[in-house]
Amino acid sequence: MPIYLTVFWIIYALFGLLILISFLFKIKKLNKYLQEYSVLVLIIALSFLIIAIITKDPMNIAGYTIPTELQWLGSLLVTGFSAWKFYLNPLKIKVYSMDREIGEVSASVKKVENNVSMILSKLIKK
Repeated sequence: MPIYLTVFWIIYALFGLLILISFLFKIKKLNKYLQEYSVLVLIIALSFLIIAIITKDPMNIAGYTIPTELQWLGSLLVTGFSAWKFYLNPLKIKVYSMDREIGEVSASVKKVENNVSMILSKLIKK
């Protein structure tokens, strides 16, 4: 009985439904919670997908069997998009903001060094 790929799609369907609800009804608390724990959901769903691929566990939909390779390809594409949307893209944004902040700190440190060297040169001249 195919269970792992079914569990994978159930997890993604529930997660997608929650995201849709938070978007449509503009529930900020739910949206924040989903953004915070999306990586955990992604890891759990990915582990079910990996187990499904290893055990060769395809899924039947209403008695019709979609080719196994197509099921796994679709599942991997959905997982890849989710990884980009909920982990990699926010990580890129955080890295850019940290890079900008580090540049600002570096500029401030250079100004302080210039001021200290100017004060030292004036003290030495006296």
